[in-house]
Amino acid sequence: MLTLEHQDGDIQYELEKGGFVVVNSKLYFSIETKAINEDSFPDCYLFALDGYPLSGSLESSRIEITTNPQDECPNVHVYTTFHASEVQASIEIKVISDNEIEVALNVISEDVNYYNEKAKPNLYKGVVKLPAKTLSEMWLP
Repeated sequence: MLTLEHQDGDIQYELEKGGFVVVNSKLYFSIETKAINEDSFPDCYLFALDGYPLSGSLESSRIEITTNPQDECPNVHVYTTFHASEVQASIEIKVISDNEIEVALNVISEDVNYYNEKAKPNLYKGVVKLPAKTLSEMWLP
């Protein structure tokens, strides 16, 4: 389960789709979640890591990444009701098997409800298990 911590109250999300792949020593993964309470706003939260270069093994990787202003790889993406332009992510990866990883996320992005002086950064956090997929099977903007 993943949680969006917002000043108006926390929103719980469950994994709907997701996956990971390593291509040419670069890590890609996507997480698509849906709010557990159907009345929650936003009702979905999507996160993607796009082409992060691995310097060694994927096992026990720690990744600190922010949005690439040139919109090139490596990059990180968040989509709720809009595509967040500023994202900071702290990611820990544990390899379960060749076909599965566990990802712990701490992601900060723009406020999902306010766009004025009331806006505060939102924290999205949690742990999910992701199966191995191909690039074409994942949400990557």
